[in-house]
Amino acid sequence: MVIQNLVNTKQYFVNETKMNYFVVYEKFEKVKAFIKDKYIEEWNAGTEELIHIFYANSKSDSVRSLRSFKLNQEKMSIEDTLQTIKQEHKEIFK
Repeated sequence: MVIQNLVNTKQYFVNETKMNYFVVYEKFEKVKAFIKDKYIEEWNAGTEELIHIFYANSKSDSVRSLRSFKLNQEKMSIEDTLQTIKQEHKEIFK
């Protein structure tokens, strides 16, 4: 079983996006857990960093993910990803 522990989160573009749009960074520590001889063993499985674009529907109090960027897989920095979001998702900005 893989356990993901959220260790850091940050919202970007707070006063720059239209109402109900959110750009959120999350960093997870991943742990693999195994049961061995009635004990639980845990192994470090690295970290995962993501930046999500969320849209909150105020009528139903739900949040929907519009797009997610996995920083570890795409070899992009946070700054590069934020620039990409500004260029490719102009519709979410004021």
